[in-house]
Amino acid sequence: MKSFFSISLSTLFLLSFNAYALVDYSETVNDPNPKAMPNQLTSKMPNAARSESKSLIWKSDFSFATNYESMEIDADKIGVFNLNTHVQTPFNIYLDLTYWQAQEKLGSQSGNPKAIIGFNWLRFGSPADEAKFDFYGGGRFAGTSDLASSRTDKIFGVETTKRFGTFGLGLGYDISLTGAPKKEADMGIGNIHRIIVSGGWMVSNDIQFEIELENFKIAESNDKSRANYLLKSVSFSTLSPKLNLTLVPAVNLELGARFKTNKAKLDQNLASAKLFDLHGVYSNSLFAGLNFNL
Repeated sequence: MKSFFSISLSTLFLLSFNAYALVDYSETVNDPNPKAMPNQLTSKMPNAARSESKSLIWKSDFSFATNYESMEIDADKIGVFNLNTHVQTPFNIYLDLTYWQAQEKLGSQSGNPKAIIGFNWLRFGSPADEAKFDFYGGGRFAGTSDLASSRTDKIFGVETTKRFGTFGLGLGYDISLTGAPKKEADMGIGNIHRIIVSGGWMVSNDIQFEIELENFKIAESNDKSRANYLLKSVSFSTLSPKLNLTLVPAVNLELGARFKTNKAKLDQNLASAKLFDLHGVYSNSLFAGLNFNL
């Protein structure tokens, strides 16, 4: 409101000054190298550099995402309903909350909630070529349903992102320090290592494309006293292309799939390890959902 009155007073002052100023009949000289005004420079910047996108590379300050993912475990079709919330505070601290709910032939199953607190350690560059380096930590908490894991895991990681105008690259690593399962039937496993490489391209204000490559390594269990534990470490990778289409301002549709680039060599059935949070651990999948961004 104050800026509005300031602009109005400035406009009236200029109008009144021009009204009483003497007429200048001198010839105008064309400047061969005209200097662009600051507002002209801003208008020439790509929209991707001035606004936050809705993908992994361009996160908005507040977003709420929900999607439905279809997968198959031991020949049984299971649908997973995912909820994700991202909140960026003005104090270089952000919060990520996730939760999933599975639907199988026997009914609905509650999942494992996860909470992450991140710190924007480094952030520099203009909006068009911004670079960030973040630390984060949190936990994945035990669930009570048959499909949820009864473990409580601690999560620590780092991630960095870099923009190149309408393009963006991301690189991250995290480790899940797995706890002991409360249920005897759940498989005991070692720590989970994850490496993620992602790239994003803002085709236009309404179309954004992203591709994500994840590599997982599940270490063998150190708890040999359990009846069910992982004997050998397992590693595999997945590739996930995603397409974001803006439906209305602040709301976009996300379509994507996850494919295994190499199959994990399994000597045991990992279904009892309850690893729904590891994308693609059980099968290829398709997902679709809505993202709300502010």
